[in-house]
Parts: sequence; structure tokens; C-alpha cells
Amino acid sequence: GFVKVIDFGLAKLNGVRNADFTPHSALRIPHSMISHSTEPGVVMGTVTYMSPEQLRGEGVDHRSDIFNLGLLLFEMLQGERPFQRATTAETMAAILNDEPPALSATIAPPLAKLVLRCLEKQPERRFHSAHDLGFALETLLATNASGAQRTESVALPQPNRWRKRSVAAVAGVTTLLALAFGLAYFPRPAQQAEPLRLAINPPEQATEFDWPAISPDGRTLAFIAEVGGKTQLWARTLSAPTARPLVEVRDNLPAPFWSPDSQFVAYFEQGKLKKIALTGGAPEILCDVPSQSSGAWSRDGVILFGNGPAGLSRVSANGGMATACTTVDTARADSGHYSPTFLPDGRHFLYWVSNPDAEKSGVYLASLEGGETRQLLSRLGATNVGVAVNPANQNQGYLAFVRQGALLTQGFDFSRNQLVGDPLRIADYVPAPIIFLAHFSLSANGVLVLQESEPDQQLTWFDRAGKKLGTLGPAGHYSSPRLSPDGQRLAVSRINSSAQSPPANLDDIHLFETASGASTPFTFDPAQDQGPLWSPDGSRLVWTSKREGAANLYRKAANGVGQDELLLRSAFYKSLCDWSTDGRFILYEELNPQSAHDLWVLPLTGEITGERGPWCWLNTSAAEFAARFSPDGRRIAYQSNESGRPEVYVQAFVPGAAAAGGKRQLSTNGGKAPRWRRDGRELYYAAADGKLMAVAITPGVDLHFGTPQPLFAPSGFQVNADWGYTLTGDGQRFLFVTNAETARVPPFTVLLNWMTQMKQ
Repeated sequence: GFVKVIDFGLAKLNGVRNADFTPHSALRIPHSMISHSTEPGVVMGTVTYMSPEQLRGEGVDHRSDIFNLGLLLFEMLQGERPFQRATTAETMAAILNDEPPALSATIAPPLAKLVLRCLEKQPERRFHSAHDLGFALETLLATNASGAQRTESVALPQPNRWRKRSVAAVAGVTTLLALAFGLAYFPRPAQQAEPLRLAINPPEQATEFDWPAISPDGRTLAFIAEVGGKTQLWARTLSAPTARPLVEVRDNLPAPFWSPDSQFVAYFEQGKLKKIALTGGAPEILCDVPSQSSGAWSRDGVILFGNGPAGLSRVSANGGMATACTTVDTARADSGHYSPTFLPDGRHFLYWVSNPDAEKSGVYLASLEGGETRQLLSRLGATNVGVAVNPANQNQGYLAFVRQGALLTQGFDFSRNQLVGDPLRIADYVPAPIIFLAHFSLSANGVLVLQESEPDQQLTWFDRAGKKLGTLGPAGHYSSPRLSPDGQRLAVSRINSSAQSPPANLDDIHLFETASGASTPFTFDPAQDQGPLWSPDGSRLVWTSKREGAANLYRKAANGVGQDELLLRSAFYKSLCDWSTDGRFILYEELNPQSAHDLWVLPLTGEITGERGPWCWLNTSAAEFAARFSPDGRRIAYQSNESGRPEVYVQAFVPGAAAAGGKRQLSTNGGKAPRWRRDGRELYYAAADGKLMAVAITPGVDLHFGTPQPLFAPSGFQVNADWGYTLTGDGQRFLFVTNAETARVPPFTVLLNWMTQMKQ
């Protein structure tokens, strides 16, 4: 055998400043090896492999090593050193001042971009760490192996030529990095690629990390994150170590989606559809949006978005007046259209049709040119569907969708617009959808991003100053909490979800004792039961259940004795709002195909004009939500987006009559979820900035409302008024659904090469 000595390089003592060296003195050094001893204040190393800061005699760190590695990688790829010149002085000057030459056109562009980033003159513009560089190489490896990000063929050097090029550099690269580089540069055949699972962590100190939207080219992820109390739309290139915020978003349901060229992100905010360039700048308003769902952007510059009961609307990507694209078929009891997704031809699209019949509700195929629609999928757990193209065959692709809590994919023939093969389970669990939208996104070239878990929530008590007083019950997933009239019990919707049993990803009503925290389930039906409402005497509960497909109203004794009794059935989605203190009326909202969310009143006695049926109290082109009777039953407070954003209004209520006149806006800068104090002398609502506001009320024939005053914003907790909150009758304590203190915001999961699991 042979004994070989390997040069491991030069050691550096951190904290020593090379203050006595200048670039001018460096240019006078005649030898390629400047020094053979490691001494402070002396520049050392092989000139052709030195970074600019080394040549300037400045302090160096690990980013200098990244520059050195970039030099080696360039040489391995190109067969020559990027800054090599005739003399040492010229070489040093080139490192300090010249840009590296372009790599050969035969080199994959993503790999060339990675190498050139290593060779940035300024250390802060390089990869921040070897870990970041390793992640970029791993991503490049994964995407090249699947063919997901290869947009052109790459001519590989012949093996003999490769060996000649790399011999001089291999000694300077560790075995691990050489292996990672070799795998990334020489992509394996697609059939040998293995599925890869990567994690994308939230920004530091984020309390919310949601709405993942991967760009069509699979390179950039847009998402919503809340950091320091500010909710923003963020973007992160998958090969980059960190994300950057694009714009602040004052909306809980922005549902971002991408332009087909991956250069713009569109999103919804307070009744507007907006877009913003990936490079930043001010957002541009495209059109008004009566009700939010999600959108899709075609290659021909057409944007579709769901308008619920009004069907799908279309608008130019340059902005303008939105026009109807689909019409809800009320004759067959359809209640709304949601979640459009374009197919690759840019003309056909998929969308969700909501119907009380589970077999009729599902994903349908339609065309911008009109014509008949056709159902493709039914019995899904969310309205959104992802579409990807098979890189090996442009006429074939895949649909991704949620069924029974699991994420599935199934083959799709674009030439015939038909499903092929059987579904394949890709992920066992995706969190329960928000406004019908599940937490996943699929790029056109097959990069899949999803949430596989969600942070726990907590029922948290606060006083009027925002001080945390304690919690009620265990951590879990809650919504719509309601205190009983005597304040001794709480009814709340609780999601029964777990990765071990994804089919149970549905709400049930639970009752808690406020003193002990003990809980008991109240509903047991396998369908979704939510939105509980106490009778004024606390003896009964009413709630919404989807056991018959549509969301109908049911009631039962609060002690749990007896059977669930159907109270009201209709074709449209319903959500409970309030029960008048005299017990005569139930107030609820209904999602109507013709007029979005309307407010209805259900009389519980026959004294109103001799009828027992409900009547529509408020029907406008705007959406009305979260209505509450005043304690004296003479007024209703509610939330409406008629001004273009949610605001709180109060209007007179006359039994048996529709709303007419006497309306007053209480909120001044956005507001939602109004609540009355039991004595009627104060009203509360959630402002757009998350603060809980209070409005003093002076009773009389004509109520006098004071100026809204902030009470508190729960510090250190993520609070969403749409999750619901409740308060004690005296207005001294408030129970919010918050994030659990011990909850860790989970990362997104990125799945690559999952197509190799599909049977063609």
C-alpha cells in the first residue's frame, strides 16, 4: 500500500482582525502560496481558491468557505477556474472585481444558479450556511430526480472528460458534498426516483402558518403567516433558507393563488380580489368580491373565483368588472359553486358544486366556452382539487383531493378529460378544511405541499384588561363556544380529529362544566354537528347538523335525554346566530344562491301572523353574519360587508317584519362578531386589528351609542374572531378560542417524486 498525506487547509482563529493588510499590498505578493504559516495579520492560501474578503485581509467566516466551494464546483463543471489569469496579481484582481463567466449551456440552469450564488462578491449574498447550501442541493437533487423542475434537456459531459475536469478539485470537496453534487447533476431515471418528503418550517416566532400555495413551476411557496401580531402574505423559494413577507393582509381567509408564469400572487382581502408581484411592490385591486372562496388563473389571463350562491365569476388578470361564469342550478337544489381549478389547456376547469345530496355534491368539469357540465368526483372532504401534469406524458396527469380526511391522488387523461386508474393515498391526514378549503397545494409539475397537522387550541379566559385568567378543558380544536344563561356550562363545537383516525375529522357538540372543566359529549351522529345555541332558560340546545347532507337545525334537551329532533329543514346551508331572551325567536343565517348570506328568523310560536314558518329579516346583495338580538329583543346587531369590508351594524327588529330603516354602523375601522352584555348597556365586537372593542350604550326609547373603545388584544395568543368567543353576563370575563400555549406551529410538508408511486 501507499501512505498519502492530504492537505486539510488552513486554520483560522476567530476574532483576529487582519487590519494591517490592504488589497494593494496583496497585489505585490509574487507567489501563489502567500504564506506557509498561520499567523495573525497575514493573508494565506492558494490565490485561485481565495475569497474576496480573504484577499482584502478582512475577517472571514464560514461564508468564505462557501465561496471556496463555489470555485471548486465551477471548476468541476466547466473544466477551468473562473478567475484564473496569466499572473497571480491578475488572478487576485479578477477575484476582487470580475464577475465569473457564464457556465456552459449544457449545465442545468438551477445548478448554474446555485454555483453563481456561492461566488457572490458580498458574503451576505451567498448561502448563509453550509446547511442552506445542502438544502438547496437536496432540493435540486429531488426535483431533478423526478423531472419536476427540468424544463429542458441537459447534455451531460462524457465520463472521461468529467474525470479529467474533476481530478484537481475532488480533493478539496468532502465526500458528502461530492456525493450530493454528483447525484444532483446526474439525475437518475424517473422510474428509479424515490419519493422524498421535506419540511418547510414557519418564520421565526410565527403564531400562524397557513394557506400554502405552491407556484405552477414548483419553485416558490406562498403562504400566510402571523409574526408579532401582523398577518402577512409571504413567499419562499424552496431552495432559499428563509421566506420574505410580500404584503400585510387584513383578512382571515385570503386563499392565495398564483399566476401561470409564477410571477404574481393573487389573494382575497376584505371584499376585494388583489394581486401582487413576486418581486414586491404595492398590491393591485382587480375587482370586488361579494363572498370569498378561492381562485384560479389561466394561461390566457382569465381569473375565476368562487362566489358561492352566485356561482363562479370571471375577471381579467388586468382587472375590471367581474362577470358571471356559471349559474347555480337551484332547480336541483344546488346551493353554491366554489374552488375553481384550471386544466392545462386553460379552457376547461374543475369546480365544486354544493348540494344537500351527497351524491350530487362534488367536483364538476366545465369549460369557459359553456356547454354541459359533468361530475367527476363525489363524497369529498374539501372543495379544492389539485392538478398536475405527468412530465413523461403531457396528455396524462393527476388530480389530488381529500376524502375522509386523507389526501388522495388519481390519474387523469387530459385528452379525454376522464379519471383513470384507482386513487392512491398520499397522506393519511390533512386538517379539517376552512370554508371548504383543505390545507394542500399542488403545482402543475407535481410539487405537493400540505399540512399534516395543526396546532392545538385552548379555551382561554381573559378579564377586561386582557389578563389571562385560566383555561377551560383540555387542548383540542374548538369553535363556536356558548355559555349557558347561568354561566355554569359551556357548549362548544369540538373537532374529533387525529392522524390515527382521519375519517373522524368532524365536529361534535361537547358540554363543559365551567367550575370543574369536566366535559361530556352531547351529539354522537357521525355527520358534522356544530354551532350550539342555548335556549334562554338553559333547558334545551339547538345546533346545525349535516346528517341529511344540507345543514339543518336540530334540538334536544340540554341534559341529553331524548332523541335529536329536526327543527328546520331547507335546501340551503344554515348557521345559528341567537335565541331571543323571551324564547319566541331563533335568528339564523342562510346561504342563498341568489343573495349570499341572509338573516332569517324562525318563530317558535304561532302568534306571528298565524304562521310557524321562518321569514327573511334581512336580504341584501351583501353578506350578513353573526347576528345577535339585543337583550330587550327590540334590535339586532350584525356583521355585514356592504361597505367592502366587515363592519358591525345595529338595526330595529319588529316581529314578523323584514328589516326596514333605523340602521346604524357601530364599528369605525372594521368589525365583526358583535356580542351584547346581558343588561344591554354595552356591546362588544372584534376590530380588524384583533382588538376587542366595547361600545357603551345609554338605554332609552332611542339608544345612544358611545364611541368604540379598545378593551384588549390577547397578547401572546393567536385569536381569530371567526373561531368564536363568549362572555359572562356581566361583561367581566371573556372566553376565547386561542392557540394552546404549548402548541408548536407545525411545518409544511413538501412531497416530491410521489408520481413514481402511481400505476400508469
